[in-house]
Amino acid sequence: MRVLIFTSSGGTAHDVAAYALRDWLQQLVPGCEVRVDQVLENASWFTHGGTSFYNWIQKKAPWLHQIYWRIVELEDLIKPGTVLFGHRYLVELFRSYQPDLLISTHPHTNRGHFDLAKRVVGPQLRCITCCTELDGGFGFSRNWVSRRTDLFWTLTPGVDRELRRRRFPSERVSCLGPLHATAFHHSPAPALLPAGLPVLVLGTGANGANNHPRLLEQLLPFAGRLEVIALCGKSQDAIQSVQEWSAVHPALAVETRGFLGPEAMADLYRQAWVLVGRPGARTATEALTMGCPLIFNHYGLTMPQELLAPRYFKQLGLEVSIRRPRQLAQVIQLWLDEPETYQALRQRYAASRLDGDPRVIVERLLHG
Repeated sequence: MRVLIFTSSGGTAHDVAAYALRDWLQQLVPGCEVRVDQVLENASWFTHGGTSFYNWIQKKAPWLHQIYWRIVELEDLIKPGTVLFGHRYLVELFRSYQPDLLISTHPHTNRGHFDLAKRVVGPQLRCITCCTELDGGFGFSRNWVSRRTDLFWTLTPGVDRELRRRRFPSERVSCLGPLHATAFHHSPAPALLPAGLPVLVLGTGANGANNHPRLLEQLLPFAGRLEVIALCGKSQDAIQSVQEWSAVHPALAVETRGFLGPEAMADLYRQAWVLVGRPGARTATEALTMGCPLIFNHYGLTMPQELLAPRYFKQLGLEVSIRRPRQLAQVIQLWLDEPETYQALRQRYAASRLDGDPRVIVERLLHG
C-alpha cells in the first residue's frame, strides 16, 4: 500500500494533520509506504510564491487576507479539470510513486489535483479530502470541494451541513473527528490542573505570527498571580523580542519557547490554565481535544477562514475573543477574581471534547 499525502505550510493545521496521518498509517498498517509532499511549495514557483505571500500576510497584515482570500477563491480559473502551475512536477510524481491512495489536507490541493491524479494513475486511485475546518459558512473555502473526491473527511457536523448546502453527495461524507499526533490520543488532559501559579500560554503558528510584547504589557499587573509561556514558533525575531521585553520587566515570570513538537505541545496543553492564540483551526481543534480554554486573539483583523473556529466555539458556548490587547487584561482579571466563572467554562470544554478514534479513521480511509 502506497499513500501520498498532499499538504502545504500555508497555515499550521495542514502540515500537522498530514504528519499525524503519516505516523498513524505507518503504525497501524504494516508495510504501508507513506510520502508527505508539500506540493504547493514543491511543484511550481507560482504556488510557492502564493504560500510565502500567505504566510507574510498572516505575520504582517492579516487584514490584507480579506482581499487575497477572495482572489484565491477563483482558483478554478487556473485549474480547469487539471493543474496548470506545477503540472510537470505532479505528472512525474504520480508516475514514479504510483500511489494507491491520495489524501489532501489543504484546500488548494483538491480541485484539479484529483482530476490529474486519476488520469495519470488510473480511475482506481482513491482520493480523499481531509478537511481541517471546524464549521461552514463564510470563510469556508469552496476549493475544499472536488467532485473527484471519493471520501470527504470532516471533523464536525457543521462542515457536513456546509457540504449538503453545496450539494456534495452525502454518501461520500464521513464525520470522523480529528486525528492528532499520538501524544494527544494516548494521554488526555488531566481532570485537575497542576498545583502552582496558573500558566497562561501565548500561542503562535509555526511562522511566529504574534503580538506578544503588547499582550505582555497587559499582563504586568498580574505579576505574582500567574506565569507566562510565550511560544514563538520558528521565528528568531519573535524569540528575541520576548526575551528583550522580559529582561526589562522581570517581575512577570515569562518563559520563551521556540517551535514545539507534538509531544511537548500536548504536555503544554495539560499544564495550561488558558491559551491565547489566533483563531486557527489546529489550535482550536487541539484545545477542544485537550479541554484547554482558549482566548481567540484577533489582532490585525481576522482572515475569513479564521471566522470558522470562533463560530463553532460560539455554538458550544465556549467562545472568548479579544480584538485589542487591553481586553486580555479584562478577561484574566475576571477569571482570577471569579474562579467559579473559569471553572464553569472549563467544564463546558470537557463536555464538548472533540476527538477521533485513530483505528476507525484509518480503516475508513483504507477501505471506505
